[in-house]
Amino acid sequence: MGKIFILIFFAFALPCFAQHSAPVTAAAAYTASCSATLNEAMAVITAGNTAIGSAAAGSLNEIIILADIILDEPLIIEDGVHLRLVAGNADVTIQRGGNNLSHPVIWIRGENAVLHLGKPEMENNLFIDGGFLSDGIYAYAPLAALSGPGAKLYMYNNVFLQNNYNKGNVPGNSHFQNGAGVNIRTFPEDSGRQAEFIMKGGTIRGNTNDVLSRVVKGGGVLIRGFGIFTMEGGIIMDNTALMTGGGFHTDSRGTFNKTGGIIYGANAPAGYRNTAIEGMGKPPSYGHAVSVAVVDHQFFQYRNDSIAENENLSYTGAREGNGVFGAGEKWDTSDKDIWQRILVIVLIVFAVSVPVFLIVWRFTFKKQLDKKLKENPAPVINLEIFGLSPREKEICKLLLTDLSLKQVAYALKISNSGVNFHIKNLYSKLNIHSRRELMVKFMNQHTMS
Repeated sequence: MGKIFILIFFAFALPCFAQHSAPVTAAAAYTASCSATLNEAMAVITAGNTAIGSAAAGSLNEIIILADIILDEPLIIEDGVHLRLVAGNADVTIQRGGNNLSHPVIWIRGENAVLHLGKPEMENNLFIDGGFLSDGIYAYAPLAALSGPGAKLYMYNNVFLQNNYNKGNVPGNSHFQNGAGVNIRTFPEDSGRQAEFIMKGGTIRGNTNDVLSRVVKGGGVLIRGFGIFTMEGGIIMDNTALMTGGGFHTDSRGTFNKTGGIIYGANAPAGYRNTAIEGMGKPPSYGHAVSVAVVDHQFFQYRNDSIAENENLSYTGAREGNGVFGAGEKWDTSDKDIWQRILVIVLIVFAVSVPVFLIVWRFTFKKQLDKKLKENPAPVINLEIFGLSPREKEICKLLLTDLSLKQVAYALKISNSGVNFHIKNLYSKLNIHSRRELMVKFMNQHTMS
């Protein structure tokens, strides 16, 4: 049958925890020393020249875990390996170690590689834990990553992907520095064989994606590039992303098929709701439950409210275009989104129209001023006898035309308050109190210079 049972026994594990390791035995075929780790068990499964035999590749090999494990290096599923991890006779935890920060805890990177987390009849709980709540571990990668062409990850009831805090931004691991729970990314050259995450049950919870970059998406599940997320059951809850998709986010080239399960949104009780929050200096957030980046539209399609067990959604992406949304879906096209679009349009129109209006106004104002001065030039009068300053003489002559005070200020390139200041001094020296008195005083004057 090709099924291998490898038992990590609790009784022998206790003296090994100082080295973060656990002993391994294989069913009557292989016995490892106390220093053996989960990765060494993997080496036994994938080696063609061991007592387990060469039929391991392509067969579903099973590791039954009976003790907690701390992984200080990623568990990597290579080409053709089909593996199942199950909890034995008690609840067990596979936790990220403090020396394993720059890679996923589980990395399915092989071609046609398959990993099953749990199985339908598993009674005890299997926890894949990022260590943030227990040990305060800040990592730089998600809990699980799929990148192999045709790779698959299955998840069943009684499995928990939890407590991973992804800070990101570590050189040399740029492909998987985003997403906190599961990151799915098939590269363009392998887009015909997309990696797929099939969630049949279990819970993805308490994960935070806090990557300090422009692309901050996907607290629970993220498709970055080509990939498929098929949700048939389970719960995605209490995850956080700094910008979009607290529960789940896919780029436009990803495929999202939901036939079961629950993705909680902003309307869920505390401790359940997924959250997309606005980071400092970042754009507004979208999609507490789900967000989908649509390439031919500047805004996301998103769901802020919880998506129930019986509410089936589908989004099929494509390499070109943004794919199609299935019928009867309840994607958020709220007034908030509409008003945001209107606000953007108004701001653009305002930013363009104000400078144009000012230019047109100044041009029109100047033409009117020139026309008035031409039609009604200032009289040539002798002002030397009044002891006026040069500016007061200029203002006096312009006041004898029909220019407004605003036009006088524009003609002299001074402010309105400056004009009023000089007028006050002018009237005082001429012993008058109004523009009308000024007109009477000089328009009937016969002494011309």
